[in-house]
Amino acid sequence: METKEFGFIFVELTQLCIVELEMTYADEFLAPILGDESAMISALTAVFDQRVQEVIHTIVELGDEPTFARLENVGFQLGRQFSKGKTRFQRLTLDRYDFVRALAEIKMGEHLDMNVWKFGFDSAKRRAGLCNYTSQTITISRYLVDIHSMDESMQVVLHEVAHAICGKREGHNKKWLATAKSIGYRADKFTGTEIAEETAAWIGTCKNGHRHYRYRQPSRMLACGLCGKGFSRANLIIWQHRDELESE
Repeated sequence: METKEFGFIFVELTQLCIVELEMTYADEFLAPILGDESAMISALTAVFDQRVQEVIHTIVELGDEPTFARLENVGFQLGRQFSKGKTRFQRLTLDRYDFVRALAEIKMGEHLDMNVWKFGFDSAKRRAGLCNYTSQTITISRYLVDIHSMDESMQVVLHEVAHAICGKREGHNKKWLATAKSIGYRADKFTGTEIAEETAAWIGTCKNGHRHYRYRQPSRMLACGLCGKGFSRANLIIWQHRDELESE
């Protein structure tokens, strides 16, 4: 089996086979499910949820437009082209963010005019998603995508889609909740704690081992609210920078 290295990508060229004029896409993982978008989404979801691969690579012979279309529908991005003999190939890759974007745009397209609304990512740490009525953009936190499953990320998208449908004045009232549930939202709560656990720079611990998180170094003494109400020196939180803890 011939293997060549292109940058940081290793591609097994024998994965693509050509029979006379008929182009056969023979990626071992994707080819069996290529014709079923639901099956492809399910398989890719499992790959990213289980952290089997961070990036999925494949190659397709130029001219095989049906295969290109199917792969691009689930988020695959075009890379560089290369030649093998007289045949020209196209590299494609899919990472976690590409896949979430594709799923989000599919969800949004079921309920919103995608000629008007757009999807994107943001760097929020204290919220999961945002519906911007001015720019008509729905965004979700990259940090949320990093640590949550595809299903949980899509729940945030549906939350924001319901805001887009109902309009700014509705907030989180009964009309919004009914709309959200009607499109598949389960009313899961995202407190921001999960993101803080992974990203907050300052981690505090009380005498009983309760952990607390801050993105900036606290400027005053704080007491653990889980150990007792009000401020008490007996329940002081001792703060350490994440780098210090990780180096211990």
